[in-house]
Amino acid sequence: MRRDEVVISGISPFNLKETLESGQAFRWDAEDDVFTGVVRGRVLRARQEGDSLVLARPASDEDIRLAVEYFSLDVDHASIERRLCDMDPVLECAVRSFTGLRLLRQEPWECLVSFILSARNAIPLIRRAVERIARAYGDPIEQEGGARQSGDEFGNTSYYSFPTPGKLASADVLDLVRCGAGFRSQYVKAAAERVASGDIDLEGLRNLAYEAAKDKLMSLRGVGEKVADCVLLFSLGSYQAFPIDVWMTRVMRYFYFGGSKVSTATIAHFARERFGDLAGYAQQYLFHYARRKLAVELRGLE
Repeated sequence: MRRDEVVISGISPFNLKETLESGQAFRWDAEDDVFTGVVRGRVLRARQEGDSLVLARPASDEDIRLAVEYFSLDVDHASIERRLCDMDPVLECAVRSFTGLRLLRQEPWECLVSFILSARNAIPLIRRAVERIARAYGDPIEQEGGARQSGDEFGNTSYYSFPTPGKLASADVLDLVRCGAGFRSQYVKAAAERVASGDIDLEGLRNLAYEAAKDKLMSLRGVGEKVADCVLLFSLGSYQAFPIDVWMTRVMRYFYFGGSKVSTATIAHFARERFGDLAGYAQQYLFHYARRKLAVELRGLE
């Protein structure tokens, strides 16, 4: 362990790599075993060593607190995995394949925009659009100690915070298109206007029941059930949310419906009944398992 690192030890089960590569967040880059990302306007550089999360200095007390919150290190994840494994053999296999996969606690506004951008989009393009929007409308982040980003297409290695709703509310739609948001640009701007005006209080959604919070999110243009569930699960602590995209449709049909074509509503109802308050955790393990282990088997199930 180097003297210029801060160690958060005794974390088990925990898998930094699988967590950050599981499609939850889009502002992390990896170089060797070190991941660098921007979280709530702060730059974090992290790697895993055994049951420890290692943060590069300079890491303030606020950075440590942020890492604990963001990676859900204060959660008894071993107990959650035991409960999931007891539910059925399929889920047990998924959990044991990717033990330590955590649900991130993201900033709701950035999470909302990221998943609006995810509609009919590939992960590399989502990442590029999110980063370009941050560089175009966010604020540069002062960073001591020479921590570096992998760089953009211009060779820049600076960091930018994610722009506020007010900044994006005043953005030109064509400029957002140039950032790579495409047809989703109008949805990003419309969401920014409603959040900036106070019409949508994202943090306040934590105080609503799951269905009420989901309905509120779905009142935004470009936000369907999947996007709303992603925001609720990955940033607002609604662990009964069960986002369903094409991968989840495939894996649920494959394992739980004998390959039969069923509606997303049927899958969602089944998941709520089967997985209960851990539906969101079950979803993430099954989603990651489907993409990493069953891609060939599932591609024929449309």
